[in-house]
Amino acid sequence: MTGPTERLPVGEDVNTVEIPLPDDDAPNTPAVRSGFWRELAGALALGLCVLALLVLGLQVLDTAHGVPGPGVWTVIVHVFCAVAAVLLQRQADRRAGPQAGLAILLVFVLTGVTVWFFWWA
Repeated sequence: MTGPTERLPVGEDVNTVEIPLPDDDAPNTPAVRSGFWRELAGALALGLCVLALLVLGLQVLDTAHGVPGPGVWTVIVHVFCAVAAVLLQRQADRRAGPQAGLAILLVFVLTGVTVWFFWWA
């Protein structure tokens, strides 16, 4: 039989400590939001990841069926832009001020360039 070698205290050997309850008078503060633009940049970075996985899956599927597919260059650019957007979003979440704003702006630019050149054009 496995288990602890000492028995738990019983009866008068038990010492209990009362845990203090939080004050009910403390104001209920809502969780702090990170901001609309930062959240939108995170959604765009996630969208680029989904597009990169979609393009990669289509390339693998098309290669298995013997058709050209979107092309290796398209897959590489999508994966690069998705990774760069996630890294920029990570920096935007960890920084404040102009550094965060620049990272958010670059996520928007990467998303716009990827969608413009590979999906709309």
